[in-house]
Amino acid sequence: MIELIVVLSVIVLLTSILLPGLQAARDGARRVMCSANQRQIGVAFMLFGSDENGRLPKSWFQEQGRLPDMMAMTTGSSEDQSTPPGFDGLGLLWKDRYIDSPACCFCPAHRSEHTFEAASGKLATGTDADPAFCNYHYTGHLTHDAPSQRIRRRLTDPNLVLLTDGLRTRDDFNHQHGINLLMSDGSTVYRADTGSMFLNSLPDAEDFSGDFVEEMAAGEWIMRIWAELEIDG
Repeated sequence: MIELIVVLSVIVLLTSILLPGLQAARDGARRVMCSANQRQIGVAFMLFGSDENGRLPKSWFQEQGRLPDMMAMTTGSSEDQSTPPGFDGLGLLWKDRYIDSPACCFCPAHRSEHTFEAASGKLATGTDADPAFCNYHYTGHLTHDAPSQRIRRRLTDPNLVLLTDGLRTRDDFNHQHGINLLMSDGSTVYRADTGSMFLNSLPDAEDFSGDFVEEMAAGEWIMRIWAELEIDG
């Protein structure tokens, strides 16, 4: 009996030592896979740009000032929308087959409801009444100056940040301690979230239920984070 207790104690001790390391290795592997997804999207951006004189896919949500919804690949339908639902932002890369599958727009580290399985049906036609959210946040086809000063962003600036990990809510923050960024030259950069500054500035998912206030619709926290990341170069 004493020997069994000793063996069990050793197993518990080894488990407590090894599990954090295994979790860290698992998180690191998911981060690498996420980076590979973003690089694949980067190639699609370049192919799109070569056909569109260096331009980026349009984001109807950006034009409407709805930054939180720039994670959506389709517009869905809403009262303030005069056009039928269709593909938007990253969704245009899928619509025109610059990517082989929309699965690359979903991070393996995502732990909430915006999964590829949940979105795949909506991405078949792009006409569903509800938007199809992915796990990456498109930074848009326009600069983020005042509306009257915005100009079209172009791939010729290698310092542009084209994508970040999701910033709509805390549930969309894919990695626990930082975010992956896709640059306009096709490279990816991991930015540590020191002190959880980015994560703590995001609203909870419940804040998006029902009628939300103007600040929620505009996503002012996203603008603050993107300013910190210098997304316009």
